[in-house]
Amino acid sequence: MAGGDDNNQIRFEVVCRLRRTAGDKDDSGPCETTVKVEPRYMRELGITAGDVVRISGGARSAAAICLPMSDPDMRETDEPDMEVEFLGDPGRKARRYPRIILSGQVSRNVDIPAGWQPTVCLGRFPRSETGSGGIPEAETVTLGTAGVVEKVMPGYKSNLDYSKVAGFAVTRNDLIDIPFRKEWAEKMRQDMQKEWKTDAPAGAGSPGRARPRAPSFPRSFQSVVTDVRPEGRPFWLITKNTKFEFKNGGLERLFGRHVPAPRNLVGVVPISKQILVGDTEITMASLEVYSGMMNLIWYSHQRVRISEPDFTDMRTVDRMVRMMCGGEPRPVFSLEDDLGNIYTHVDGGGGGGSTGADPATMELVSDSSWRHTFAPSLDAGARELILTIKEVQWVRQSMATERLPSAAGRPHTEHERPPPPKVVIADGPWRFSILVGRQDGQ
Repeated sequence: MAGGDDNNQIRFEVVCRLRRTAGDKDDSGPCETTVKVEPRYMRELGITAGDVVRISGGARSAAAICLPMSDPDMRETDEPDMEVEFLGDPGRKARRYPRIILSGQVSRNVDIPAGWQPTVCLGRFPRSETGSGGIPEAETVTLGTAGVVEKVMPGYKSNLDYSKVAGFAVTRNDLIDIPFRKEWAEKMRQDMQKEWKTDAPAGAGSPGRARPRAPSFPRSFQSVVTDVRPEGRPFWLITKNTKFEFKNGGLERLFGRHVPAPRNLVGVVPISKQILVGDTEITMASLEVYSGMMNLIWYSHQRVRISEPDFTDMRTVDRMVRMMCGGEPRPVFSLEDDLGNIYTHVDGGGGGGSTGADPATMELVSDSSWRHTFAPSLDAGARELILTIKEVQWVRQSMATERLPSAAGRPHTEHERPPPPKVVIADGPWRFSILVGRQDGQ
């Protein structure tokens, strides 16, 4: 990989996300939009300390200032790799990636894929976008707000500590926290406490009734970068000379629009597909189509047979059931249509289930329901969808245990410790063609 090529990028495993933001109580140092990698990878990409790089995850990318890992950083990220087993190919080794540390602001603005090995790509911004004039400085940053904020916190705009975000590398639509000036925030907090005591609900604090706690005053103003000048750059650096403006609106991303809500149901596409992988049955039932997104509805059913001696030991069965919880399958889905549109996986989760023992078969059984959210909504011209399961992952805890000896001088304290969990992967792909009829409302 030749250093300095605009197209070069390296994939890194995210092992440490520094969640502290500019508004946190911990004021031991500046919170910056930084990432840290080993110096050899910076040299490979032709990057020097302080260069602004692009960090790409899922649907969103962010700008960050690249710094070399120090020796303490390397020790912090020197974690043992999780054991990985490939079904049907026990000799295969999992691919490992170099490691990266993301600061809090960067981790908030990059879509980091979920899974046992979350990764992001680091690369240089193309010269065609950045030009040759060095790092562009932001002259004016416009922040999204709402009219009600001024009524709740009068004077907040002039009491933000903009020095805390000087040195931030930002792009449009970035989430950003700007802390309030401490003296002003403390005064607002005290005034709020006084008003709360004066206006406390009747009966609050009376015998037998606890007084409700007063609402806390926020430490920072959370917003979205809706615009930056000068225009025409992929990123900007906030400096002490940057001016800030406010404009009502633009807060959709702050309040979750990057994970669209299931509103305005357009139609439901039946899928009715099922696969059996190892001990797990995965059923893809349907695709709910909404005006701004789609929900893939699927179910998992697992059965694990255990020996009769173990099944008749209630303590062992209880432990095995607990071990099985959290070991549900994690399919890696992709979705595209016959027009070439690729739909982005933006969210997912479980909607409930059950895990327990089946005495009729001496098996442990786990049933769960799930959804995977894709965006945008289905193209009105699409007549076929291709749903692919690239692989299925499980994070499994061994049913075996290690007997630990009693502590010195403390008899009867022998206990069991399970071995570390491991990742089990079944390679696909499994591809399904789904015919799409005309949806209501399209």
